[in-house]
Amino acid sequence: MKRFIAILFVCFFMLMYKANAQKNLVTNGGFEDDDLYGWNNNGAKQTPWAFKSGKNACAVIATGTDKWIGIDQIVHIPKKVQSIEFSAWVKTNNVVKGKDDWDGAVFTVVFLDARDKELGEGINIIRLTGDQDWTQANKIIQIPEKAYSFKILFALGNASGTLLVDDVSAKAIN
Repeated sequence: MKRFIAILFVCFFMLMYKANAQKNLVTNGGFEDDDLYGWNNNGAKQTPWAFKSGKNACAVIATGTDKWIGIDQIVHIPKKVQSIEFSAWVKTNNVVKGKDDWDGAVFTVVFLDARDKELGEGINIIRLTGDQDWTQANKIIQIPEKAYSFKILFALGNASGTLLVDDVSAKAIN
């Protein structure tokens, strides 16, 4: 009888863990698939030379401070989701921002309506300059009314240097 109760107890906790585990909404968040599969690429590269986990990461490299270079992905928001936890590991090397305060290496989220129109301003999760070792950036964001999808963006915005990105995730919170 004790053995049956112990097995039942273990099964209960396994079910509880599975119920609380959330699926990553981001495609290829670890950049393990070839050619940055799932991402809209504007000058980034997959790199096997500097990564947080797995075999690859994404490298965004810019030599000038006169344009935006990076990657983004648009993701549909599942129904009945109230908030999303966004997370990524980022690293910078010699990032020099342009003239504006918002320039630099950025991890930003923009919510979109059903017609892909932006709902309000983008939300910066982190903005970095200089040299920064691998840092986990995360933030729980409440979903705005009328949001249908979100764009997750990593870029050197009017900044030079290198931005490395790995283990990107967006998990629904009910």
